[in-house]
Formats: sequence, C-alpha cells, structure tokens
Amino acid sequence: MKKLLAFLLLFTWGALEANASTGKATLNFTVYGNTQSGLFLYQLKDGEPLSLGFKRPDEKGMLKFVVDVKEGVYFIKKAGGKELSFNYPIYLKAGDQKKINCYAGTLSLDYDSCIIDQPNIETKYLATWSTVFNQYCKFAKNRANQPYAKYKELEKFAATFLQKSKTTNVYYNQLLADKVATDLQYLVAANFFNFGSRLNIEYDSSATVQPFYKPLMDPKIVCNPRLLHSEHGMQMLNYVFAFWKFNQTRKMITLNFSSFAANVPLICNNEVKAVYLAYHMRALRKYEDFVNYIQPYKALFNSTELKAAYQKKYEELYLFANGTPGYNFALKDINDKVHTLAEFKGKVVIIDLWAMWCAPCLAEKPVMAKIEHEYYKDRNDIVFIGISVDGLSRKDVWKNFVVKKGFATLELLSNATESIHNYYKVEGIPRFLIFDREGKIVTVDAPMPSNPAFKKLLDETLASK
Repeated sequence: MKKLLAFLLLFTWGALEANASTGKATLNFTVYGNTQSGLFLYQLKDGEPLSLGFKRPDEKGMLKFVVDVKEGVYFIKKAGGKELSFNYPIYLKAGDQKKINCYAGTLSLDYDSCIIDQPNIETKYLATWSTVFNQYCKFAKNRANQPYAKYKELEKFAATFLQKSKTTNVYYNQLLADKVATDLQYLVAANFFNFGSRLNIEYDSSATVQPFYKPLMDPKIVCNPRLLHSEHGMQMLNYVFAFWKFNQTRKMITLNFSSFAANVPLICNNEVKAVYLAYHMRALRKYEDFVNYIQPYKALFNSTELKAAYQKKYEELYLFANGTPGYNFALKDINDKVHTLAEFKGKVVIIDLWAMWCAPCLAEKPVMAKIEHEYYKDRNDIVFIGISVDGLSRKDVWKNFVVKKGFATLELLSNATESIHNYYKVEGIPRFLIFDREGKIVTVDAPMPSNPAFKKLLDETLASK
C-alpha cells in the first residue's frame, strides 16, 4: 500500500509538471540610483538558483530580458548581492510581460527594493515567504539568539501560510508546498553549520538541542524529488550529508569530490541522484575523476538536459586527461620574447595562472618561489612559469608590476579569453598546471603550493621516467 501511495504521489507530480506552461516571457526593468553593477536573472531549477544571464542598464537605467520560460520561480538580483539570499522572487508563466522598477543604493549589496507592476498572486505569496524566510536566516545566524524556539514559530507560520496561500493554480500550489517544506529542512541543516559554505569550520556543539536536529537523521530526507523545487535543495543535501558524516566520526570533515560521490548511493531516488551528480559534476577538473565518479552513473543522465550536461563535461575533460599532450601555447615574456611549451621538452613544467588583481594568486607567489629556490635550485629538469591573465592591453602595467614585485620565475602574459586559459576552460584563479618531461599533462588542476600535496606531486613527477 505504501509503495502504491508513493507511486501515485510521483505520478501526480509528473502530471502537474507536464501541465506547466512553457514559452517566452519578457521582463522590462528600470533601475534607479546606482546602475553600475547591473542585474542578474535567476531561475529556480533542480534544487538551486541558475543564472540566466547578467545585463547592465543603459544610460536611462533600462534593460530587458526575453527568456524561454518553464512556468515557475525566478529571482531578480543585483550584481554583487549575497550569494544565498534571494529577496526578489517572481513567478513567471509563458507569455508574461512584466515591468519592474529596481532601486539601487550606492553601497547596498542588493537592491533596496524591486517593485513588480501588477504582480500575479503567485508572486505575492512567494514574496511573503521570501521575506519571512530571510528574516529568520538573519536571526539564526546570530548565535547569541538561539533560534530553536523561533524555528518552531516559523513552522507554525508555514503551516498557516500554506493554507491561506492556496490559488486556483494547482501546479503552483504543489510547488510552493514543496519549496516551503524543503526550505524548513534546509534551515535546520544549515543551522548546525551556522549557514557556512565551508563545512569544516564550525558547528552547533550544544548537546541540549540535539532533538532539534533529529529529523535530519531520516534517510529518506535525501530521496524526495520535491527538494528540487527549492533554491536551497542542493545545499540542503550538502548539509545533511555532512551532518551524517559528523555524527559517524564526531569530527569536522574536509570535503572534496570523492566525499560527495560517496553520498550518491545513499540517495534512493534516481532523479535526485542524477541532479546531485550533475550539480557536483560542474566542479570536476580532472578526467580521471569523471571516469571514477560520473561514468558509472551515465544511465541516470536520461533527460535531454542531463544528457547534454554529461556530454559537455566529458568533452571538456577528456582532452585534459593524464598523459594527454599539453596545449602548446605561444606567449611573450616581459622582454617580448615568445615562449612555447614545446621549448621546455625534457623538463617538468609548472604553470601558475594568476592576475595582478587576484589576492589569493599573489599570496601563493612567494610560496611557489620558496619551493623553487629551496628544493629545486640545483636541478635543470624543472621550470616554473607564471602566466598572467590580466590581458595584453595591460602589458605595460603588467611588466612594471612583475619588475616591482621582483618575480624571479619566467613570467608570460595572456588574455583571459585566449590561449592556455581558454583551452583548459579555466573559470577561476589561481590555477596550477603540471606537465611531464614530454610535455604531457600530469594535471591541469594541481594543489596550491601552500598545500604539501603540491611538492609531493612535483617529486613524484620528477621521479617518474
């Protein structure tokens, strides 16, 4: 009977999904005040907010988004806003044409307000829940105000709110119920880690509140496809899995992709499992990790979008596998001499992708220099190369910067959208790449020099024949 009920619930939701409208929607924005940072539009999809793009207003403060809409929840956000805080939801349907006024303060990280002209009833209810949810988050993040009693109040509010917010839109009613239920679970899980993005920093150690976290121990909490209808769904899964691991080991954990992959068998719903894999797959930079952690689940990537994401990642990584010939760049140093990867055949090559504006990059520079000069100064079979991605248009500024800083490594300059940076699809720096004596890839995502694993990998590469 329970299995039949579960099937009927999933069938009902599938029917509702099929009835959701699809088509175009047009959003006309006018931004008042500080218009320099522009505007993002996000879509709630597969348990997270996905960016549909960024646009800057024109001289009159106006901009337009025309988007392919799958009926559902979208978010308006100022560039530079807080990552996990979405204050301005909008419910869009095919054919919608909306006028929206956003007011931007000079120093504000988000808009002071975004006012939608003639919002539909779905948007009004979403805005109410968003306001209450974000108010609770601000309260809970202050550890001086223990949030447990406040959470009980929020639960009661949510129950009443869902009763009062029923509309004639059956699809929306179910989506909102799923979102609110997942948001509540997210708040409990996030509270344990004080809403942190790094799950090995701090946690709620008070033994008196353990009953508050007991619902997180339900193994079915990670199996419900309805968690995909909250922008906090994927982050909630991350928190729950980390919470389980902590309760097993009583230690804070260091997370990497293999630890996320170990969670996949714990998800007893294939739809959630596939989305969770796709979510973490985006962070993969090594073909070997793709083979080990993603390929075994290829059959789960069965929708058009998931198949496309799988194929895109495969094509992105297979050229960068260990043992594949490295990209033979041709870039100039501060004396305008051209250097290529091929000219260093016979040497192990370490490349540091950096920029003048990148503080973490500059912090690693002296560490790598120390490794080079203390451990390998007498070796002629290893070379360290820095490649700035500041852009060729800043050549003179870059040259002066390199000289002023006294960088002793060979320094080259590239545009961020070209050459080695573009070939290896680098999305963030600092980034360290290592090639063997034949110019073949050892890794295009090495540990940072400040990590002991960096030198260990260099020693292993030098020792190999």
